[in-house]
Amino acid sequence: MAVSKFWSNSRVEQNRRYILSELIDTEILVDESQSTVQIICDIDKTYIETKFESAVSMIKIAFEQADEKVTVTGASIALMAARWGDLYQVTSATEGTPRPLHFLSASPPQLRKVIREKLALDGLDWTSDTFKNQAYNIKMGKLKLLKQHVAYKTATILAHMSKAPAGSRFILIGDNAELDAYIYAGVHMFLDKTLSRRAYQDYLSSGGVDREVLETLDPYLSGSFDDIRVKGILIRRAPGYSFIEAKPLTDLVIAFDHYFEVALHFLALGLIADSALWSICRQLHNSYAFQREELIACLKAAIRSFQAEGRSVESLQDALNRLGRRIPLADWPERKNLFPGKRLEKVELSESAILEAAYAWVQAIARRDSK
Repeated sequence: MAVSKFWSNSRVEQNRRYILSELIDTEILVDESQSTVQIICDIDKTYIETKFESAVSMIKIAFEQADEKVTVTGASIALMAARWGDLYQVTSATEGTPRPLHFLSASPPQLRKVIREKLALDGLDWTSDTFKNQAYNIKMGKLKLLKQHVAYKTATILAHMSKAPAGSRFILIGDNAELDAYIYAGVHMFLDKTLSRRAYQDYLSSGGVDREVLETLDPYLSGSFDDIRVKGILIRRAPGYSFIEAKPLTDLVIAFDHYFEVALHFLALGLIADSALWSICRQLHNSYAFQREELIACLKAAIRSFQAEGRSVESLQDALNRLGRRIPLADWPERKNLFPGKRLEKVELSESAILEAAYAWVQAIARRDSK
């Protein structure tokens, strides 16, 4: 009798309409909704080093304590510098108001407590965090959606954007282990009207969002986005994952190897004050073992990029001089692919061409992950 009742309830759940909002578990820690520059940052493999390639590793994650989790080197420094403008010090540039920092995770809400403890151990404060209520997929019998995060992340991002003031700009940070770059590029093209609503739905379908879930995305696509735009897409090259190129769509993405590159991008985007740069360099070298040679190589690349755009390089040159002063340095490869502050351009393709490129991009990532 008990078994029959269980399966009967399961069939009822499976026949119910799927509601995407049930997946989204967002908690707002502090109301900073009026800021016009906001940051949304993924957690797994973007902020915390996470291995979930096997069932054993996933189980291990569930039982890790906060002090056992490993922060991606330099992530907390770069994010706090951007959030506060002058590295923990409120300055006139920030007008006493931190920029909102939203964390987004595909982990279940049951991990919220330990992840919050980890963020606090790193000295972070943040605006909101969102976790994926995987129990809902299990309840609805949608086990195939446990690893499908495109609809969930898209809806969460658009929900934050719909509450932002007119003219707001968002920095989106993720990694290349899954489809973060694809998701962020899609949001960008939808907001700047490169993709119509119908074409954007087709784009999401190419990313694995099935028709049932796509229908429940409608309220998020209908939000008020009064001159809301993506200002930057930063994607970490996670260890063990190749970055899949799909031009011109991936031209929207700034791929990075470490968070000093992110700090330089933040500097170029005006999120970090010039006065904070040397402090960041010193902390990364003294406390996180960043090699002087790598810091110097990145600074030289940033100077070239800034000079090409007519920007001041005084703070960059000052940090470069301090790092190289009277100290023998080893050779270091030139960072030719580092262009801090690269602007997001409009994709000059037809919708059909974009959708063709998008499908090829997703298929290429699937082939990579199947090896």
